[in-house]
Amino acid sequence: MKRLYALSFSLSFLQGLLVPVIVLYMLRLGYSEAEIGIITGSSSLLYIVGALLSSFIVSRLGDSKTIILSLNLLTAGYLLFLFSHSIVVIFIAASLVLLGFGIFWPSIENAVSSVGGKVSSFSFSWSSGSLLAMASVYPLSLVEPAFTFLFFSGFSVFLVSFAIFSHKRRIEPATPAGILGSLGKAATAWLLCIIYSLNSSGLITFYPVLVEARKLPQILLSATLFGMIFSRTLLFYLFDRVPNKLRRLDLAALLMLTPALVVYTNDSLIHVSTALLSGIGQGIVYGIALERVFKRQSLEVHLYTSLFESFIGAGYFFGPMLGVGFSSLLRVQPIVTTAFMSSVMALLAGLPLRRKES
Repeated sequence: MKRLYALSFSLSFLQGLLVPVIVLYMLRLGYSEAEIGIITGSSSLLYIVGALLSSFIVSRLGDSKTIILSLNLLTAGYLLFLFSHSIVVIFIAASLVLLGFGIFWPSIENAVSSVGGKVSSFSFSWSSGSLLAMASVYPLSLVEPAFTFLFFSGFSVFLVSFAIFSHKRRIEPATPAGILGSLGKAATAWLLCIIYSLNSSGLITFYPVLVEARKLPQILLSATLFGMIFSRTLLFYLFDRVPNKLRRLDLAALLMLTPALVVYTNDSLIHVSTALLSGIGQGIVYGIALERVFKRQSLEVHLYTSLFESFIGAGYFFGPMLGVGFSSLLRVQPIVTTAFMSSVMALLAGLPLRRKES
């Protein structure tokens, strides 16, 4: 179990840094906010593909070899960044890395679930890695990008040793019929996945652009993003002890709306405070969704974790793309778009749950 949690922590550290590092790299190369949003959003499609293919790959290779495959894809993608200056090559490199992450997460989630892992423990392990990643954004912004990508590729190779384990189990690969049948069984969970990543994508993708455009202190990159992940991580750790009356999607909707405030002020305290609040909202949404997935039967769990990660990838696809689209059409800041849309969707998702409670 410790090895699985270590992999979860490490991969979330790498994934947490992927978008901020790509954004900073593209800003350094002179790309616009719209181009950055399109690249970070469109490359997330490969994350969805990887997540959907994960159960098929695990059924053929097993957990250990599947995770090693995902690490090899990460290594190749990070190395390709060393030679990427054109927008096409950047897209290919980002897509390779996200394909690896898409294959990895359903596998690790299912492995943890099959050996009796807890929602709170698993969530805390990966969110702690994301927390370390956000704290590292500012220091890495001072480092030559080539060294960063080289370190990421080397770290991916090192993690292969953690992926060698003998845990074996029977896996039924996902089929088109199974996927379609599962969409309705946990529709609320899938919607919550999109809401969670849609809200998160706004700050992660566009906040570095805002800091650069307004010439704000670079330390805010880490402080604000760290605040979001910190409050989310804390909620994951305490999730099993959070009273049901606080696990409310209307409360989450209100909290996830707060990042919109960062576009109207340069006050550092407001930036960090709104990030803290949005992290709590994201944690509520994610915790409810993941709890529903972990309660599935053992033969279904890999299908559900694959869909879980696919819909998270969908949020990271739609967030940057819609943010850029509305920014161009309505002259609305992308962070405002992602905050508002995720908040409204959370309110709508909570309506069926409130009917059941009443």
